[in-house]
Amino acid sequence: MKRMYSIVLLILFSFGVGACSKNMQQKESPKVEKPRVIITTDINTTRYYKADEYAIVYMLWYADFVQIESIITCRPSDSSSDRLSDLLNLYQKDYENVSFQFHENRFPSPKDLASLVCRDKEKAAIKIIQAARQKTEQPLWILMLGNMKVVKEALLLAPDIENKIRLISIGTGIKSPDEDVCGNLNWNGWGRTEIYNRFKSLWWIENDWAYKGISEGEVSNEVMNKVGQCGALGKIMLNNTQPTLVLDKAIPFMFLLDPTIHPNHPEFGGWTGNYIKPFPVERPNYWVDRAETKKWNYKNPCSSWELAEQVYRERKFSVQNRKNEMYASLVDRLTQLYSKTKGTKY
Repeated sequence: MKRMYSIVLLILFSFGVGACSKNMQQKESPKVEKPRVIITTDINTTRYYKADEYAIVYMLWYADFVQIESIITCRPSDSSSDRLSDLLNLYQKDYENVSFQFHENRFPSPKDLASLVCRDKEKAAIKIIQAARQKTEQPLWILMLGNMKVVKEALLLAPDIENKIRLISIGTGIKSPDEDVCGNLNWNGWGRTEIYNRFKSLWWIENDWAYKGISEGEVSNEVMNKVGQCGALGKIMLNNTQPTLVLDKAIPFMFLLDPTIHPNHPEFGGWTGNYIKPFPVERPNYWVDRAETKKWNYKNPCSSWELAEQVYRERKFSVQNRKNEMYASLVDRLTQLYSKTKGTKY
């Protein structure tokens, strides 16, 4: 009888340990939710569409990493060609190529991506509001490649979304010293200024000058050769007279992809530069690219403009110093994505 009792206890103990172990494994492996993103782009402007074009291609290579809520084009096409549609057609060629690994890694279909494109400004503002108000703990990331007017309209229509969105913009603040003298409005004009003046609790990274460092200097032959071998999208990236990849406007995507960055603490730095919270009391959720010199006046840059060239170099260097890490990650991603070995996943 005692022996039978011992056997029963042993069975119950084993079952309990197994159940606990299973529960522990489940707790230790929580499901990782993809960042929810809206991209704004002025890809159809003649002067700037190349930079936006390359940024969109970069994003398409990582489209499985994020949950794209919408792609908003800020300007109508100024030619017979709609560049965003052209890029999605190239994406479709790579997606449908059975030698590549888009299907294996559950990339969004070209049809699904095309359905997310919004070209109407009023509808775009509504899309931002609706996405921001979704009942989820995930914030809505708005990655600014284009102007900020549509985001301004969304915030003015629905001020309650201020604490539900996270904004990453490039070149939206004061112009760099290689562009203009201090004091002139940037290309974003009053769209940016109204947001800055009215919404002081907004979570916002404003990468003003550092982003330019990503495209300065030559890119290694290894990277250029790899990109050129990567389907229809890769060929577009090499359609450039410079021995480099123009990825200035891909900086907002890189922030989300960077494994070294802490999304809740941009001040720790990463691929996209070093950041500082210059006004922690007045603007507790606002960061800008950091200057190494302590004498730079973030509140009134014109008062310390004699340091502008130095600050410009320091900010760019923080990106240049890490861009090889980004390129190594890109080469690894492209090697896996364009592998001809079935079942390759990452």
